[in-house]
Amino acid sequence: MKHWIKRALATGAVLAIGFLLWLGHIGYFGGPVFLEMPAVEKRSPTPPAVAVIFSGDMGFRIGMGPQIARRFVHDGVPVLGVSSLVYFRHERTPAEVRALITEASRKALAFSHAERLILIGQSFGADMLHVGITDLPPDLRKKVQMVGLVVPGQTVIYRASPSELFNWATPDAQALPTAAQLTWAPVVCIQGIDETDSLCPQLTQPNVKHIALPGGHPLHRDADKLYATLRAEMAATNPHLINITKSSVPRHVTSIHGGA
Repeated sequence: MKHWIKRALATGAVLAIGFLLWLGHIGYFGGPVFLEMPAVEKRSPTPPAVAVIFSGDMGFRIGMGPQIARRFVHDGVPVLGVSSLVYFRHERTPAEVRALITEASRKALAFSHAERLILIGQSFGADMLHVGITDLPPDLRKKVQMVGLVVPGQTVIYRASPSELFNWATPDAQALPTAAQLTWAPVVCIQGIDETDSLCPQLTQPNVKHIALPGGHPLHRDADKLYATLRAEMAATNPHLINITKSSVPRHVTSIHGGA
């Protein structure tokens, strides 16, 4: 019996250490907030646009955010990755969120020398993006080519937790009041067909395009389909941004069916 208890305790200790190491790896205990990713294949000394990608609550080491970023840079689009987990591992205020979006936008333009901004938030990052973009300075607003909200929720919490493991608090705010202020730039709001608590159906501004992809909130973890959707929307807002002769997603299609 004693040997069984010792083995159980040893196994528990190993699992706990492994879990802590995993949390450290993804950035829960700190790390760089910003990650500069130059385009692998530069098509001009001054790229037309730089993508700023705000990750979900798993940070920028794993998940859809970094997968999408890698596809962008291999397509000739530089990326500034923002680890939501690192920055929001402590609770933040709306003012701090606005400051983060502004800082990220300026950093992206400075490192890439691009002319335009593509702002993309994924899950938790989408929630923070529509909050923070409300106070974007005029000189940055005029550079925003497109805003992409990927699976935003109906509520907002100003603290990130890996897969919401440590979030037991009630939401800090409803999402619609800030998201409804996004009236000044092209917006694409992407949700899962099976989602029941998506913000996207609540956004009725004429500048917002709704797209529903297969699956629920994780979108079947189909990074290829999500990237193709975002890339087509980028081409639709600026046909010279990347080499696409014909958008694979017509402007008025609201759902894309198919397996993942």
